Parts: sequence; C-alpha cells; structure tokens
Amino acid sequence: MRGGCWLLLLFVSGPVLAAQPLTREEQAVINFGFATQLGSGVYSVSGRTLQIYNVPFGYTLPAADGAKVRVRLKLPVTIGIADFKPIDVVESGLPEGLDSLSFVPGVEVQIAVSENWQLEPFIEAGVARDLSNELDQHVYAGGLRSVYGFDRGDTRWELSQEVLHVIVEEEATGLRDDCTRLRLGATARRSLNAEIAGRQTDYLVYGVVDAYTDLPAGPASGEDDDGGGAQVELGVSFGTVETWRIWHMPVPRIGLGYRFGDDLSAIRLVLGSAF
Repeated sequence: MRGGCWLLLLFVSGPVLAAQPLTREEQAVINFGFATQLGSGVYSVSGRTLQIYNVPFGYTLPAADGAKVRVRLKLPVTIGIADFKPIDVVESGLPEGLDSLSFVPGVEVQIAVSENWQLEPFIEAGVARDLSNELDQHVYAGGLRSVYGFDRGDTRWELSQEVLHVIVEEEATGLRDDCTRLRLGATARRSLNAEIAGRQTDYLVYGVVDAYTDLPAGPASGEDDDGGGAQVELGVSFGTVETWRIWHMPVPRIGLGYRFGDDLSAIRLVLGSAF
C-alpha cells in the first residue's frame, strides 16, 4: 500500500510544462485561502504542483442508539506545499517548511431523514496562514449537504448534493473574497477479490460537478468577480471495506482523479474521501 502511494505520487508529479500564468479557473483551485474546501491530494496545474493534505480530526457527541440527530465537531487541519514534487526528495530532500497551514473548525448536524437519506447542515470558521509570506486569512463557511445511499446488487451507490458559501478575509488589508458552490456528486463502491492485512479491499468510482456563482481569485488578487463557472472531476480510489488502522490512525483511501473546466486541467492524487 505504501509503495503504491509513492508510485502514484511520482506519476502525478512527474514531468510538467514550464510554469505559466494561472487562469481564473486555475486560481479557484490553487488559492490557499480556499484550500480547506479542496479534497486532499496532489494537484498539477499549469506546471505548478500543489499538495494539500487535510487531516479530518473530529468528534461525534454521544447520542442514544437509533438517534436521528447527531452532532459532530469538525476539527480539520489543512496543510499546503506549493511547487514541490515528491520526486524532488531524491535530489534535495524534504521541503524545509510548509507553504500554508489552516485550522477551520466547525459544527455539523447529521439528520437521518430516512433509512437511506441524511441531511448535514454545517458551519465553519477559522484561520488560513500563508507561511511563505506571513499572511493570515480568516475563513468562514456554511452550507447544507444531502446524502442518499442505496445498494444495487453488489454495488453501494451514494448520491450527494451540497450548497456551500465560503468567505475569505485578509487580516492585514481587510479585503475579502467569497464564492458560492453547488456540488452534485455520485459514487459507486464495490468489493474486490483481494485482501490487505486480512481486510477486504474495494474500489470506488466517482464523479462530481462543481458550479460556482463566482470564481474565487483571493482577496489580495485585485481581480473583480467575472461570473460563475463549472468544474468536473472524474476518478477512482481504492481502499478497504472496513477501515484499516495503523497505530490507531486510519489509512486513507488512495486514487487518481482528473478535474477539468473552462481553462482548467488538473490531475489530482486522491487521498481519503473523493470529494
């Protein structure tokens, strides 16, 4: 599993074109203030490599068996490393430091509408810091997620819809940027005839469409909002049916996705949840 992860990292972060100016669609992906809303992975965009690792710490408050409402405290930590490819470790060693670090805690209420359908309203607020430029941004987010799951034969399907609004304010200048995103996603998960450490393996195929009312460029960019846009991502990930833990730490799913849209083409190494 660990060796396969490195092979994927080398594949994603291999030869890329020389860096060129980012389009507005690409800025929506690579902007550090909005990185807390990106999935963990390695993004290759216009010759740049952005690594985002989201550690989804959290705690679900105790509730009675069969409770239809549960409350979960979200305590995610997100780190970002820009323009550093894992293959660089061979030549120059590990990066000297992180480029961005964020902590955006929140509260999520999980409401079981029916046996297969769950609603999840949530709010988040925290700080994202650009360590390279010593720049702080305050991040505020809120939204509503709907997840509907069902089984068809040996395949587990999940359909999800989400409305999310994110506000990013730059502490030093008071400038701000925001965006609203509508997300439609679907996953299909199926077991494989193989085991790892005595656990049944599976694969998950996913597709997601993100539609923005306006695309975030970042509060310090000086660019005006110029309308919305849409991005599509398709991919596959592999993991185990039951969570595999090493030293009580869950081993994330690993996969590969391709995100595209107007003026956007990004390869992503999927670590953990697909979206």
